[in-house]
Amino acid sequence: MAIKLDCNIKKEKIMNKFKLVIFFAANIALTMLTTTQLALAQENFPSRPIRIIAPYTAGTGADVLSRILAQAMSPILGQSIIVENRAGAGGMLGTDFGAKAPADGYTLTMATPGTLIIIPAMNRNAKYVTERDFVAIGTVALSAYVVVTSNTSDSPQNFQELLTSLRAKGGSYGIPGIGSTTHLAAEVVLGQAGVKATPVPYPGSSQMLTDVSSGQVGFGFNTVGATLPLVKGGKLRALAVTSAARVGTLPSVPSMAEVGLAGLNLVGWWGLVAPIGTPPEVVKKLSEALIKALNTPDVKSKLASQEVEPFPLSSAAYAALIRKETPLWTDLVRENKLTAD
Repeated sequence: MAIKLDCNIKKEKIMNKFKLVIFFAANIALTMLTTTQLALAQENFPSRPIRIIAPYTAGTGADVLSRILAQAMSPILGQSIIVENRAGAGGMLGTDFGAKAPADGYTLTMATPGTLIIIPAMNRNAKYVTERDFVAIGTVALSAYVVVTSNTSDSPQNFQELLTSLRAKGGSYGIPGIGSTTHLAAEVVLGQAGVKATPVPYPGSSQMLTDVSSGQVGFGFNTVGATLPLVKGGKLRALAVTSAARVGTLPSVPSMAEVGLAGLNLVGWWGLVAPIGTPPEVVKKLSEALIKALNTPDVKSKLASQEVEPFPLSSAAYAALIRKETPLWTDLVRENKLTAD
């Protein structure tokens, strides 16, 4: 009986070892299969439609640029690209949505210094951290901002008259979102000019510019491209641009230096980001498609019509730009004591 029991024990040990071998072999095979499938998926990317999250309303710079890129990048990548507007909280809601999307390259987010840097610095309720939650795909465009008021006889006729009015009785100004790059640029300009005004945030550009043109809000700050139709249509009067030099489509509008604010050159950029963890091969393919699209004559022409300058930086160069500008914009938030929570 003792010998028989010993044999049974030995058989059980052998069977257990055999089961372990089978278990590890199965796991290795499964891992290899999964790795192969992932590699094939990345190699075949994209195999279905891509979406770009525009974290502002229709008609804003982020929305217009997203649609221009969607149309241009689609034939390069061989898939349709859909623009999805998710406005709210100055761009924070849409950007947070983009951060939480699957890291597979099929959800991109149109970003600005406002959404990636300024909002997290201003708002403790921001749930995303740029360096933790996003990987850079590439930059898209640059633009200056413009100070506008209604084009009526009782509105300021130039920038100095606006400053005189604000010193005498204060006022309010419209911006497309608290914490946007436009908001911070406005605060910097007003601070440098030694005046104060109350910001009136809007979810996007359209209604804000309508209210400025009708006189419901004293004046406004926005990108040149967003204001240009109403300026050319006679509804708005452009008082100054926030760049160091004048811009081509507003040749009669003075720069910051010309209105007495030498040294200021406030421009904003747009870029595409993806959730952190997006495979490097996918990031590379998207970045290359973006740069190729930006270099086409059609896209250059469309960007010029929006008064924005093409700004094609690779993924690595865009990541470096974000790292470089983060302390600059964060310091401006701190110096101007801006909060949105």
